[in-house]
Amino acid sequence: MEQTRRALLASVATGAAAVAGCAAPRGTDSEGGESPYTRVYNEVLPAVVVVHVAENDRKVGQGSGFAIDPRTIVTNHHVVDPGSEVTVRLADGQWADASVVGSDRHSDLAVLELDSSVSVPKTLSFVTEPTPVGAEVVAIGAPFGLSESLSRGIVSARGRSVQGLSRFSIPAAIQTDTEVNSGSSGGPLVDLAGDVAGVVFASQGGNVGFAVSAELATRVIPELRETGSYDHSYLGVTILTVEPQIADANGLDRPRGVLVVETTDGGPSDGILQPSITGSDDADSDSDDSNDSDTDDPQQTAPSRHLTSQRQTSRNPARRLSRLVAT
Repeated sequence: MEQTRRALLASVATGAAAVAGCAAPRGTDSEGGESPYTRVYNEVLPAVVVVHVAENDRKVGQGSGFAIDPRTIVTNHHVVDPGSEVTVRLADGQWADASVVGSDRHSDLAVLELDSSVSVPKTLSFVTEPTPVGAEVVAIGAPFGLSESLSRGIVSARGRSVQGLSRFSIPAAIQTDTEVNSGSSGGPLVDLAGDVAGVVFASQGGNVGFAVSAELATRVIPELRETGSYDHSYLGVTILTVEPQIADANGLDRPRGVLVVETTDGGPSDGILQPSITGSDDADSDSDDSNDSDTDDPQQTAPSRHLTSQRQTSRNPARRLSRLVAT
C-alpha cells in the first residue's frame, strides 16, 4: 500500500511539473533568444555618430548625433556652438567634415550637413505619437567619449519645462531615468521600435535626464534645414505657479493660476502685464536673471556646464532653481 501511495504522489508531482513547465512565463528575450535591447541597438547604431567640434585646430567640444537622412545629422546647439570646425565619426569608423546648416539655442537643436561624399548607411525617424510615461527607451551615444554606448530606462514624465541655454525654457521636454552623461548630448532617445522619442540634451544626475521631445524637434528641425533658424512665439514673462504661500500673500482664497514675476523689456507683455517685481526689488535681489524663463514650473531646471546646485532666491522663497549639467 505504501509503495502504491508513493507511486501515485510521484505521478502527480511529475504531471504538475510538466504543467508548470508549459505555463512558465517567457523572459524578456525576443524571438531567437535576442534581447530587445540588443535588437534595437543593432538597428539604431549605424545611424548614430560622434560629433567633434574644434576652433583653430583645437578640440573644444564633443557630443553625439544621429542621421535623419544619409547626409543630415541632428545634434544639440550646445554641442556645436563652442567652435566653427565640425567633424563627424560614423559608427563604421569613417570620418567626415560637416557644416552647421541651422541651429537654435532656444530649443537646443542643431542640424549638420556632411560636406564630403561620405553618407550614413542608416537613418532614423521620429515617433508619430508621443511616447507614454512608463514606456521603455534607450539612449545611444558617446558618454565621456565612449562611443557606441547604450543605456536603458523608461520615460519618467512628459511635459517638463526645462530652462535652456537662453532665458527661455524648453517646453514639453521628456524626463527619463535612462543614464545620460557628458557626451550623450545630441544622441537619440529611442523606443524599442527604434523610433526617436527625443533628443538627449541634459542630465540632473541621480538618473534624471532630459530630451527634447519629438513633437518640438519635428517642428524646429525642418525650419533649421530650410532657413537656418526658428522663430519661437513667446510672452516675454517670468511666471510662477501660485502655491499656498503665494496665495496667502496675495489674499487668494486658494492656490490657483500663475504669478507674473517679471516682464521682458521690450517684449510682447511689456507695459501690458504688471509684474510683481519692480526695478527697486531687483536692486535688493541676489538672484541671477539669466535663469529667468517663460515657465509655469516653480521648480524649473536650468542646464549648465557646471555642477548641479540648488539655491533659494531672496525675491521669493517659493522659487527654487536647480542647475543641470548640459550633456
